[in-house]
Amino acid sequence: MEVVYNVKYKFKDNETKTKEELKELFNRKLLNIIMKLENQELGLNNS
Repeated sequence: MEVVYNVKYKFKDNETKTKEELKELFNRKLLNIIMKLENQELGLNNS
């Protein structure tokens, strides 16, 4: 399944990265956020 988000994110560091590197980094950050939210939701449902 593919999900497309229209999100703007400004990275804190000013290192120059390729578009692919930025995409990969952004996807990891986004996935991390989604997983945290999912875990919180599961925790709320179980209590």
